[in-house]
Amino acid sequence: MRIAHVVTYISPDGAFGGPVRVALGQAAALAEQGHNVTVFAASPDNTPQTIDTDGYQIRTFPARRIHRGLGFAGMFAPGLTKSLRRDLAQLDIVHVHLARDLVTLPAARAARKSNVRLIVQPHGMIDRSQNPLAAPIDAWEVKSALAEAHAVLTLTDRESRDIQQIAPTARVERIANGIRIADLPSYDERAGGVVFLARLHQRKRPGAFVEMAAKLVHRGVAADFILAGPDEGEADQVLALIRASEADKRIRWIGPVDPSETDALLREARVFVLPSIGEVFPMSILEAFAAGTPVVTTSSLGIASKCRDYGAAVVTDGTVDALSDAVSEILSSSHLSSELRAGARRFLEAELSIDAVADHLVKLYEE
Repeated sequence: MRIAHVVTYISPDGAFGGPVRVALGQAAALAEQGHNVTVFAASPDNTPQTIDTDGYQIRTFPARRIHRGLGFAGMFAPGLTKSLRRDLAQLDIVHVHLARDLVTLPAARAARKSNVRLIVQPHGMIDRSQNPLAAPIDAWEVKSALAEAHAVLTLTDRESRDIQQIAPTARVERIANGIRIADLPSYDERAGGVVFLARLHQRKRPGAFVEMAAKLVHRGVAADFILAGPDEGEADQVLALIRASEADKRIRWIGPVDPSETDALLREARVFVLPSIGEVFPMSILEAFAAGTPVVTTSSLGIASKCRDYGAAVVTDGTVDALSDAVSEILSSSHLSSELRAGARRFLEAELSIDAVADHLVKLYEE
């Protein structure tokens, strides 16, 4: 099949996060099965770029912004929409990783107006938002995109309910995020400390990570604490908290990390902590599982119950005290770290293989 994936933004610093990693992982797995796959995205480059990688093609187009204060929601890429329209006659499927933005919504509209089957996957980005702009955007474009897609791929029951609240006739289909599973990396000799790998965004709660780190340093825990990721509004607070901690030699923000380097960072870490609130299915947790790194997270995540069922992560209430206690216990207990690594591997092998995700996608595409 000839398949196009559309995702909002691809950049060297991985600023758009999980949806990009999902889209590229799906593209590589589909290409491995022999399908012709192209990924379309906006980018920070000044000219269109074409990159051949892992058997598929990435085509990026210069991003423009209505207003920087709108973040990704105010981003558009007219060159992408024009290029996709030109290719529609040769495509079998357009798979849009849908957000409330001016990159993916026009792409979905172009597919809807053609004879090409449209699949949309919102990654939790289309929810019952309290943002005053959400309702008019949903009425203008989102509801139609959801209702007219051949399938809307959701990650959790909560996301499915949100989608059907917006578009009651949407054909919802559950799908998992997936990752390539390799041999379990070794753990005993690691010296990478405790890692936060995410955008410095309010939802990710990087400040809670710094407060946790300061508490553990003052308890005498012998570990370094590293925040890695681009700033999305929380960097000033993070830096102020690090200074106030009087442990700035042990707690560091290293800025954005190239996506090609994140696996190495996680494979050196002794613990991965994601204090996020209200996330659906964070890819960074799957990447930590695959890296064999024990995970600490919060009960508000969409996959928290699965993590508990498999014993794949320490699931906390998200308070600084609970996060601190969980990290301290992992660092001091080889039994607990081994159990978490084994539980994460069971979860990966049972439900989170990218090959199984690709098989599921092909079945959907062919229906």
